[in-house]
Amino acid sequence: MSKTENSFLSGIKIVFTDRDFRTIFISLFIIGLSVGGFMPYLTVWATNTLHATSFQAGFLFVPMSIIGLVVSFYLASLSDKWGKRKPFIIWALLIGTISRMPLAFTHSYTIALVLLAIGGFNAFSFFFALLNDFIVKKQESKSQAGTITGTVRMAFSQGYIFGPMLGALIIDHGGYTFLFLLSGLLSLATLGWVLFALKEDSMPQTSVHGSSKAPAGIPSVLIAVFVAALFIFAGDSGRSMYLPLYITDTLKQSVSIVGILFTVTSVFELVFMPLGGYFSDKIGVKRFFIIGIACQVLYFILTSLHLPLSGLIVLQVFYAFILSATMGVGMVYAQSLSPRQIGLATTAYMTAIQTSAVVSSLAMGSLVSVIPLPSTFYILAVFSVISGVMFLFMKQKSAEEMS
Repeated sequence: MSKTENSFLSGIKIVFTDRDFRTIFISLFIIGLSVGGFMPYLTVWATNTLHATSFQAGFLFVPMSIIGLVVSFYLASLSDKWGKRKPFIIWALLIGTISRMPLAFTHSYTIALVLLAIGGFNAFSFFFALLNDFIVKKQESKSQAGTITGTVRMAFSQGYIFGPMLGALIIDHGGYTFLFLLSGLLSLATLGWVLFALKEDSMPQTSVHGSSKAPAGIPSVLIAVFVAALFIFAGDSGRSMYLPLYITDTLKQSVSIVGILFTVTSVFELVFMPLGGYFSDKIGVKRFFIIGIACQVLYFILTSLHLPLSGLIVLQVFYAFILSATMGVGMVYAQSLSPRQIGLATTAYMTAIQTSAVVSSLAMGSLVSVIPLPSTFYILAVFSVISGVMFLFMKQKSAEEMS
């Protein structure tokens, strides 16, 4: 076995042999199963059950985005000062359970907006802030930060492999009621696992991110990170919201095909996530990240060309590579821009996922009734260009500043 192969495999091995990394991996797998089970079908559910328009269906993501933006930034700052993430993870999972299960019984668009808004505060960014804390704490894993982060991020993709398929199966046999109930139960199961497996003594008590070292307020670089990431994930949100409608309305395919296409991406993420992290360790986090954004531009241009189903399947494989850069390596890059405020840096990047739904729903929702749906993906390509230019001019901290 070559040194390259050995380095790559040893990075993956760390995740599965270390209790702390393994706990986060399993948690994100269950979350991926929960989110993947209902998120691809949210716009279809809104149009079929709530009788919402295409614009209203996309607008469902707006209230959760606003709540996620305001609440998550504040709580991330608190977690940096306290040096602990577990309490925030527990409350986020509990709120997710409470907000999701009532969706199973509502036929009111207004109530759906309120429930999704309540669920805007999520545990995703706190898990990855915790992951970075553990990498900092365990000196031997620092040189493999990209591989470890990519492998752990792969756990969410593994859940997302089965989530859309499971969701389509449940919709066909039990309807959306059982779909939302199952999603809420999986969130509750994650909460139980965190309470059982994530021990308080596993939390870094004397971290460089503690209250004595963490600067007050939000640095300007993290505001720039949030804005730039907003444009990246406006593309991803637009894909999540309107690709299902493209498949069902334009191509006249079934809901099961939606699940298959999203599953294709998730399957290939299992390969590209750890590989992307590994190559970012080798060629540089920023360089790999910018390459991924350039590929995202290409993806949206190709998607806008009114491709048949076979072409979309190929593009979903390509998108798995893009996600290894934007979802995995991009987060590591954001953390390297403000290493003394990891909670805020992670939240600035990950909260953009939720908030980006506002941008994509307004941009695409206003155009979808005017031009063919596939053509609206051109605007997402423009968003990716803006993001790539912004990130290109951001400067990482030196090794001395990060240690």
